[in-house]
Amino acid sequence: MNDVTINEIQRFSFDNTNVRGEHVVLNSAYQEIIKRKNYPLGIEVLLGEFVAAIALLRDIIKIDGVLSIQAKGNGFLSALMTECDEQQNLRGIAQWDEEQVVPDTISLKEVLAGGYLVITIAPRNGQRYQGIVELVGDSLAECLEQYFYQSEQLPSRVWLAANGAQCGGLFLQRLPAEQAQSGDEDAWERFTHLAATVKDEELLGLDTETLLHRLYHEEEVRLYEPKTLQFGCSCSRQRTLDAVISMGADEVRQLLIEQGSIQADCQFCAEQYVFTETDLVGQLGDQAQTH
Repeated sequence: MNDVTINEIQRFSFDNTNVRGEHVVLNSAYQEIIKRKNYPLGIEVLLGEFVAAIALLRDIIKIDGVLSIQAKGNGFLSALMTECDEQQNLRGIAQWDEEQVVPDTISLKEVLAGGYLVITIAPRNGQRYQGIVELVGDSLAECLEQYFYQSEQLPSRVWLAANGAQCGGLFLQRLPAEQAQSGDEDAWERFTHLAATVKDEELLGLDTETLLHRLYHEEEVRLYEPKTLQFGCSCSRQRTLDAVISMGADEVRQLLIEQGSIQADCQFCAEQYVFTETDLVGQLGDQAQTH
């Protein structure tokens, strides 16, 4: 599968149990994100885990809007963010001290010293919700398990992997007992024990059906239709213009005097937007004129 473009998430469940799961593998969508900046490999890997994680969360938390994971801290990695909208458009960015030598393998807790995760649910219509998660353990997977335990009181397990070319993740969740169809009380422990044997190369290199057969060939697994994800940025010329105008007429006019035009770059996709005095007079009127 390594030579094939695949950007899919697929849900599954185990017949006659209250356990469900998801598997996601992304290559070109992930590569579109990391090629926008000259990231060290260690940050590419960590950002890849965040990309896989937001894809998993997006399919679990169903809203008409945008879901995001943001990490902030006091280490050399100051911020990291990924988000996904209802059209399965993914984007992400990391900000770090570029004078630091970044190892190829880094601990989330180390690089975000004293930091935390913010998971934001922003529906198109409705109230925005934020959940704050302390950095527990050394990995994003452990943080997400803590988030699900706090927010949904549902036992959940997460496995994430990335290598700079592909990223992937596996998610298992135990639903309330009344949703079980049989008395298979050992199902959760059995399924999570088997999933814990998964290797990174299997998470990244196998399609969902092959991976699940390898892990659960003695179980009755039900697969659902896969969904495709892709890189997509929500920036636009109009939204960027609105942000420039929000600086105020005085600051806009001063920038035009100093620079002749105002350039704004999208941090996520590196798109450049240039606005001249003519563009801004139409929005700010005579206040934007420099003469």
